[in-house]
Amino acid sequence: MALVLASGACDLPFTDSEPACEGWKPGDVVITELLPDPEGADTGQEWVELHNPGRSAVDLRGLLLYAARPDGSQERAYLFEASVPVAAGDYVVLGDVRSGAPPAHVDHAYGDTLGSLGNSGGLVGLRCGDVVVDEVHYSGPIRSGVARIYDGRLVPDAADNDDASRWCDAPASASGTGTRASPGEANPACASPLGGSDGGVSADAGVNPDAGVPASTCLSPRMGTSRSLSRPRPGDLVLTEVMADPKAVADTSGEWVEVYALRDVDLNGVILANEGSGRAVLGDSRCLELRAGSYGVLARNGDSTVNGGLPPVLGTFSFGLSNSPEAHALRLSLNEVLLDEVSWMSAATPGVSRQLDPALRDSARNDAPESFCLTPKDVRYGLGDWGTPGAENRPCAP
Repeated sequence: MALVLASGACDLPFTDSEPACEGWKPGDVVITELLPDPEGADTGQEWVELHNPGRSAVDLRGLLLYAARPDGSQERAYLFEASVPVAAGDYVVLGDVRSGAPPAHVDHAYGDTLGSLGNSGGLVGLRCGDVVVDEVHYSGPIRSGVARIYDGRLVPDAADNDDASRWCDAPASASGTGTRASPGEANPACASPLGGSDGGVSADAGVNPDAGVPASTCLSPRMGTSRSLSRPRPGDLVLTEVMADPKAVADTSGEWVEVYALRDVDLNGVILANEGSGRAVLGDSRCLELRAGSYGVLARNGDSTVNGGLPPVLGTFSFGLSNSPEAHALRLSLNEVLLDEVSWMSAATPGVSRQLDPALRDSARNDAPESFCLTPKDVRYGLGDWGTPGAENRPCAP
């Protein structure tokens, strides 16, 4: 394993590259627990826990685990040169074990490369090149033998774990003895959040968690209970189909846009915008849930008796979709972060949607206008227009 020294250590520039980690996005793994001050000597007993919230296994090979002072100075980093797989939904514990076999709760040892985690505060993160996968800033005082945990009632998320109110000191065990921690497993619920003089966790560098962030919870229509929002990240959503000129009903009633989810997400707070001033914020007290592998329809009108017979609509927008042969665009964003965008120049065909070839269904390949085609005329919905709203698109002809 390699020790990578940042500017705070001997003023050596970081020049290593990590080709093995190419393709990582923010939030692909999430920091959920850390133990900066174990009982007794810190050396060899500190650890950091990561969670894979996705639906596929990941491998940490090529990533950098790093730690620094609260202001980012004196950074030290560890390069994962060997394979460290993390199954979907699983946890991995990384420890500073200096010699011998790691204890049972540590899955992988990074040795002494990070030095000691600060007991009065610091930051811990994981990155691939310039992409910060997740980063957590924590403040003191850190209690000896007590881990800092992300609230176990909440879905682990790399944006939501920026919020100090979602963290706490690990509660005492039933026996009331031993280190208070839950390495390698889901965290217990927080009895009360941290904050103020009691310490806490702050937002990623350069992020203001209060700037335009939607409500952090919603009412799940599936469970009937309130839960934390699962916010989409770039690449999680793909714009897949557009009906700009319905024929069965008026444009103001029958225009719609389809979006596909690659991960379980909620669309609460997501903004749909066009190339002009059109802008709609998707909002509801209910969770606007879109499950991985499913399609959601956003429409001018949510009433199926008015909109041409669309399937249930996830959200509505009031701006129009232009039919003319000029530059057009649709964008999805959240908190000023672009999630996906498509553009085209052609005029709309009356009664026929433009659909993304299902073989090109990701947020990079749908950037090319030629990735879309007119929906085949053997595919109708509702009152007879051509399209596949809320369903799998048909392959585009060669």
